[in-house]
Amino acid sequence: RDIGTIAEMCISRKAIENYWVNDGPKTILIIILVLANIGVITERILQYTILDDLKIEITTTLGWGIPVARASGAALKLNCGIVLLAVLRNFLSWIRGTFIGTYLPIDKNIVFHIGTSFVVAFFTIIHIFSHYHNYYQIQEANEVLLVNLGILAPGADSPTTTNLAYGTLPGITGFLITLCMILMYTSAVRVVRSPVFEIFWFTHHLYILFYGLILLHGCSAVLEPPTFWIWFVFPGMVYLIERTVRVMRGSQSTIVLQAIAHPSRVLELRMRKPQFLYIPGQYVFLSCPYIANFEWHPFTISSSPDEEFMSCHIRIIGDWTGKLWELLNPDGVEGIVQEHMVTAPNGSPIIMIDGPYGAASEEVFGFDTVILFAAGIGVTPFASILKAIKHMLDVNPDQCRIQRVHFYWSNRDSTAFEWFIWLLAYLEQTCDFLDINLFFTGNLTPDQVRAAHHGGDLDHDAITGLNAKTTFARPVVKNIIQQKAQEYQGQRVGVFFCGPPVISKLLYDACTSVTNAREGTRFIYHKENF
Repeated sequence: RDIGTIAEMCISRKAIENYWVNDGPKTILIIILVLANIGVITERILQYTILDDLKIEITTTLGWGIPVARASGAALKLNCGIVLLAVLRNFLSWIRGTFIGTYLPIDKNIVFHIGTSFVVAFFTIIHIFSHYHNYYQIQEANEVLLVNLGILAPGADSPTTTNLAYGTLPGITGFLITLCMILMYTSAVRVVRSPVFEIFWFTHHLYILFYGLILLHGCSAVLEPPTFWIWFVFPGMVYLIERTVRVMRGSQSTIVLQAIAHPSRVLELRMRKPQFLYIPGQYVFLSCPYIANFEWHPFTISSSPDEEFMSCHIRIIGDWTGKLWELLNPDGVEGIVQEHMVTAPNGSPIIMIDGPYGAASEEVFGFDTVILFAAGIGVTPFASILKAIKHMLDVNPDQCRIQRVHFYWSNRDSTAFEWFIWLLAYLEQTCDFLDINLFFTGNLTPDQVRAAHHGGDLDHDAITGLNAKTTFARPVVKNIIQQKAQEYQGQRVGVFFCGPPVISKLLYDACTSVTNAREGTRFIYHKENF
């Protein structure tokens, strides 16, 4: 039994070590935040139940609602301050380039933002219900006692629950804060955000009103002075710097050198290089004032820094991209549809650029061996990376650490391979570092079925024309990673993915399962987030 117990402990320790490879920083951050929440909650409860005589008397008079409301309010102050930091992109891009970025899960900033938002919603519900309980207790309490406790002004009438909820500064601001939250939360769900991004974009800017109302919420100084500003001052200052930088950088207009319509309604914009420098894998925000003055949308840079232009491949989904397609390609044809376009029909700049911003894929150059997984339009960051690797190996191979790249790309539409087939064909003929694996998961046309059947023994693939043959099935992610784990046993491998969350989860699980920290086998997983 002792041997069995020791074995279980060793297995558990090994599992923790393996888990720590991909999730150590995330786990540390979660622990810190949980402890911080426990700390502020505990402090408020102790103040109203043990430490402060006046607050204890208030709790004795009005009941459990007071300490619960104050404790949940303290947690809200903490989390409302933190949730803003997770979406300050310039701030996070700067952090990524410092030693601090090594210890923070910056690539999970959107997940962290969403998770903290749920924490805010949870404590908001508790805060509301406990305060409504308090309102009822105040309505029923003795007026003299309320005056003595400092809750009611001398000579004032005893307030009703309705007056407290909708006729006071805390009540009115609390109602408006909740309304802002409802609008922001409901418009952020995928079924709304994906097809109608504009609704999400505009309603999410209610956060400005949201924070203004929170700052006003405690100004009545009932029971204690307002303190949210203490939690907000640092995120607020960083936010102001962030907005200033974005306004300054967002004033950069550019020329669309070429607009190329690709199959499957993908629009490639080749733009004059802006004044900033970028790293392969980064992304920019684009705006077309002719379509919408205040809307900015993120797109991965698909060109390499050494090219004479900067390009983005834009998949046409939603209103904004649909209007951009109609503006640049009114006839709906394929090929070059615009050249040297400076202004829109109304004279405004055709495209404005804000960026670049750091992304997970830029970490690719820190590995000897990398595995790139792309699904559909998720190939764009890897197109930039592959071009950059080729350029680095040609110009100065000593500066490029990467020795081997395994590239996997799956598409439901066979014509989607045409977006970058010229690049893959060029790299296949000129590079030894690249292993190309293509997967087609859609339905073949009768002509494609015949070509695939009769072209099975040819040197070139019947669908893409590459030497690498297309697999007509979904990639079995688990098997692929297990095979690579045997091939690179004892090595550190970077795995990068851009595509749907379902595949991301499979890749993450596969990387975690093959990682063996003690033997040195580490499959470190990175996923693009926007």
